[in-house]
Amino acid sequence: MKIPDYVKSQLKEGTCIVCCDEYVVCMSEDLPKRTDVNIDFEIDREEGEVVLRNIIYDDPSNPLYLEYFVSKKFVQSISEKGEIEVYFVDANFNQKMKMNIKIDKDDIRLLKRELGIGS
Repeated sequence: MKIPDYVKSQLKEGTCIVCCDEYVVCMSEDLPKRTDVNIDFEIDREEGEVVLRNIIYDDPSNPLYLEYFVSKKFVQSISEKGEIEVYFVDANFNQKMKMNIKIDKDDIRLLKRELGIGS
């Protein structure tokens, strides 16, 4: 996975950014302990943009929250794949973990509606 310079310049510890309209890059030392767990989706608006939150219940008492702004192209991409690819990297942009988050049709429909995309 290659991370473009514009993403590197914006990515800070504890943040996630959509990269290349295809996948999400998160800079964090807090990695999911397990990937075979329930994941909830929350969709919100901030400053006129659509924010997607993935709540990963790897530790029920302390779930991991991933939050990032989404674009129409990104939503089209994940609609076709049926999943969100998330790469966790360290401060030197070395990949520490990859996680595929399945996304169902209802979540995709809701995202498309928020972004004004026809089904």
